[in-house]
This record gives sequence, C-alpha cells and structure tokens, in this order.
Amino acid sequence: MPVPQVPHSRMAGRVWRRNSMKKYIAAALFSLSLAFAATAQEAARPDFIPEADWGKIKGLIDPSRVQWQPYKGIAVKQDGSPYKVLYLPVWMGDDYQVIAQHLLQTQLEEAGATFTTSSAEFDVPTQTRLMEDAIATHAYDAIVLHPIDPTSMATTIDKAIASGIDVYNWVLPANTDKLTGFAGYDADTMEGNGQIGVKFSELAKTAGATAEKPYRVLEIWGARALPICQARHHGVGLGLAGDPAVEIVESVDTSGQPESVIKAIQDAFARYPDIKAIYPQFGDAGAITEGLRSVDRLAPAGDPNHVVVILQDIDKAMLAPLRDGTFDFTVSNNPWHQIDVVVKQFLWHTVLKQPLGDGDANSGTVKLPRRVLLPMPLLTGATIDTDAAHMWGGTVAFTDMPLGKWNYWPVLDTKEIGLPVPTLADRKSLLGY
Repeated sequence: MPVPQVPHSRMAGRVWRRNSMKKYIAAALFSLSLAFAATAQEAARPDFIPEADWGKIKGLIDPSRVQWQPYKGIAVKQDGSPYKVLYLPVWMGDDYQVIAQHLLQTQLEEAGATFTTSSAEFDVPTQTRLMEDAIATHAYDAIVLHPIDPTSMATTIDKAIASGIDVYNWVLPANTDKLTGFAGYDADTMEGNGQIGVKFSELAKTAGATAEKPYRVLEIWGARALPICQARHHGVGLGLAGDPAVEIVESVDTSGQPESVIKAIQDAFARYPDIKAIYPQFGDAGAITEGLRSVDRLAPAGDPNHVVVILQDIDKAMLAPLRDGTFDFTVSNNPWHQIDVVVKQFLWHTVLKQPLGDGDANSGTVKLPRRVLLPMPLLTGATIDTDAAHMWGGTVAFTDMPLGKWNYWPVLDTKEIGLPVPTLADRKSLLGY
C-alpha cells in the first residue's frame, strides 16, 4: 500500500516550526545563562560593599576563592574573655606598614580579639623594651612582630615564648628557631633580590656595556645598620655575580626619607651623569619621581633620557608610573598576603590549640605550616594587572585595593599551602565551645 505523501507546503511549515522552536529554546537558555552569571556575580558581592566600590575591586580578587569576615567570634575564650594581641611594627611611615597594621587590627577585632599597636620607629632599644614590658605584665596572649634587628630581638623573643606568650613574626624572621610562626620573604636569594641583579646584567649586555664603560646603577640605601637593607643589597649582588659590566654607585643612608632620597639622586647624577638605572632599597616612588624630575631625567621607556627604575616595594605612587612605562620593574612581596598567613597561624595555634608544622609550606604537604616564605615576583607594567600578579585569590598590587576600607579586603585562599580558613565550627569540634 503506498505511503501517503505530505504536501510540500505542510512539511515546510513543520520544519519552520521545529527550527523556530530550537532557536527560541536556545535564546531562552542563553538569556538564562546570562541571568545566572549576573546573579552569581552579584551573589559574590558582600552586602556591605556598595556596587560602586565592588566595581573597583572585583578585578583585583577572585571572588570564588576569597571570603569576607569568616572569623567572627572565633577569638574568644571559653569564659567569654577576648584573646589579647600586641603588634610591634618597625615603624608606621609607609603604605606597606599602615596596611599591615589596619588589616591585622580589622581581622583580629572581627574575630573578637583585642588589639594594641606600639611602633618602635626603627629604634631597636624601644622595640626590645616594648616586648620586655609585655613579658613583665603578661597582658597579652600573643605578639605579632616585625623585628628591626632579627638578631638582637631573638633573646627577647625566646623569653616571651618561655613566659607563655606566642610570638608571630612577619617580613624578616628573627634569628631563633623558637618562633611560634613566621610569614615573610627572603630577599637574600636568587629568587628574591637576585632577580634585580640578573636584570641589571641583562640591561648592561643589551646596552653593550663593558668593564671600561660600565652600566652604572644607583643603589639608594635605606640604612646600612638595618638587616633588611643588608639582605636586599646582598641579594642584588647574588644576581650580579660579579658582572664587571655593571657598576653599582651606592648612596649614603637615607632612612627612606623622601628629602634624603631626592638629595641622594641629585648628588649621584652630579657625579655620574651617565647613570642608567636606579634601585632604592625602600620603595618610596614619590621621592624617586621627584628626584629624577629634579635632574631632568624623568622620562618614559624609549626616551633617550629614560632611567630604568626597579622598585623594591609597591606603594600607591608607584603603580601609575609603572603602568605608563616611566618605571620599569618591581620585585615585591606585600603585607596583605603575609598578614593573612599570620592571622591564620594565630587562630589555628593560639586560639584553637593546634600545632603548627615544620617543612616547606609551598610544597603543599605541611599541615598548618609554622614558616611560610612567600614568592617575590618580578613584575612590569605589562604584568602587574595579569594573573602573574595574583596569588591566593588576591592581587600583589595591594595599593589598588580601597585604602581605609579595611573590611572590604577579604581573607585569602591559602589551602594550597596547608592553611585553611579556621571557623567557629572548627572551634566547636576541636575545643567543644
């Protein structure tokens, strides 16, 4: 029996309706996906951060990795009293130190702890006395310390720990193996300031420099008596490896004071007008800008008057000239990531009574590491806004974050180094309250 034939016009209508339905479903699914993405992005924004501010910071973080205010109420003892923390910085004279102090205070106070800061302003006897006073009064459960002199502070640190006060050290480690915890970096390595020396050698080679006609670099000293400056200076030397084509012109001590840095630049260029590069041990970008302007050498890359600038520390004044090519490189670590680790070490150990483990934290095999050395990436204007400048869900260009709005800065994702975010649920399961 012959199969009835469907008229062509009716068949075409069915095909048209099927195709139209497919297009409608596809469009609907696409619209739903856009709506879901927008909802997910909006959900990532904490309620207390306005949309205008969120637009400025969401590119500086990975919202899927970081957390806001996860520590609420955790730093309270079973009797309801708060843990007490003393912070002893070296000074409070730059973005780096100010940000560290405020992040530490914000996160610890959100956790329920009390927080006190006493700055030694680069005076070793003052820092020692402040710690001795804390030991004598036993008014604190923990001390967070940036030691001015890691060697001279070691004995006092050991004494504090023996008295029952936990001591957490950041930036540079004190010369004692009894530290409760440490988070910082080591500039005196090839992976640290050695990168600066290597870069100067590369630039000298490109310029055709020789021992007879060297590539001159001005190194602006902070203070020769400070171990942090000694480590930074020696690290650059490691990278140079005795390269005869590079000549380092060393300034007098400036203590990082802007007027002293500017004068050091003026004095150096008066003696050596052919200086090709500058490396300041303390990264006061504003002083470098004004110093170069005063000798008529502030110019972008490619200009015959350009002087290569490699900055040690990121500050607010550095980012614009780095991005526009006036400055060239930064080898930096930052306070946000270091303080993030220190707070977690304090919460896991002092509050939750968990042991901190020894070993290489970056191997990912140490549970709750006691010592964390952070990498020091060599960044340029082309890489400062890329994934190369991101770690643990947050940017290394920390001064792009909203200064003064410290609760906007999230807790970072350090699970990869064995340091998860501690919570009230952890306190309940570990301590029963």
